[in-house]
Amino acid sequence: MNTKSVILLLDNLPTGLKTNIAAVLGMSLGRYRPDLVGGVAITADGRELPGITTIPLPILNADETVLRDIFLKACDLDLLVAFGTAALTTKDYDEYRSKLGTLADSDQGVKGLLLCGPKKTINRLVGQLALLR
Repeated sequence: MNTKSVILLLDNLPTGLKTNIAAVLGMSLGRYRPDLVGGVAITADGRELPGITTIPLPILNADETVLRDIFLKACDLDLLVAFGTAALTTKDYDEYRSKLGTLADSDQGVKGLLLCGPKKTINRLVGQLALLR
């Protein structure tokens, strides 16, 4: 498969917040790329379990400057989802959308990104970043 997806997280966030942001971005991947979610799988006991991702989804660390630069460079990808200040400071989706509309791209305060697109393009953007540990 020529498609690659990665999640990038701001390196200085607390672990719990990183986990939450990764979960939100993973849900977005499933919503916008349902073709990357497998079908039902059956256990040895006959229990049906919903599908999970069919491709790896590495989670990488990045500092604030790198996140902002990748956010601004990656606008031509198949899918780019940003989790930033608007998401952290609002209580519901309508409030989030309203707040997002007041922020320029350079003012998003990106805390996490989901990138999905051609493998070569993704590797060029994130090849220097380390896995979350």
